[in-house]
Amino acid sequence: MRNPQGEFETQFTNAGAWELIASELEAGCEVKTVALRKPSGAKGYEMLIELAPDEPPVYIKVQLGAGKVIGRSFHYSKNY
Repeated sequence: MRNPQGEFETQFTNAGAWELIASELEAGCEVKTVALRKPSGAKGYEMLIELAPDEPPVYIKVQLGAGKVIGRSFHYSKNY
């Protein structure tokens, strides 16, 4: 995925994706709780982040488990 705010890295790296997630959470972005299919009954957390006006928003889903945050999805939204 293209990183429109990256000065040196034009594509998101793993570190860049986690930096975006952290900065958006710190800024108070909307987070939606969803039920995961796998593992059944677990909770996931979804965010939809607008990065640039001419690009689809980024869909992000994470899960909390095993004492860490687990990245589940990071891609352009298909509902754009």
